[in-house]
Amino acid sequence: AKMEAQDNDLPASVPFRISGFPTLKFKPAGSREFIDYEGDRSLESLTSFIEEHAKNPLTPVVVAEPDQQVPLTGHNASSEHLARDEL
Repeated sequence: AKMEAQDNDLPASVPFRISGFPTLKFKPAGSREFIDYEGDRSLESLTSFIEEHAKNPLTPVVVAEPDQQVPLTGHNASSEHLARDEL
């Protein structure tokens, strides 16, 4: 997607600045703070950064077949599912 950066400046109230593109920010689970990613754009470097800063384990998620999926409800949801790392 194309974006004209000058026409889409961030308001002064946002808690971060963008100084280059793509700018990557990481927000660990349960935190209000963003961590700037300043490494190179290789998969290995990005993976290492996430492993260092993530609050949740980085185990692969096995996706169930559609007929085996169980929707989250108040009975089977926990706080573990509510706080997640974000990139």
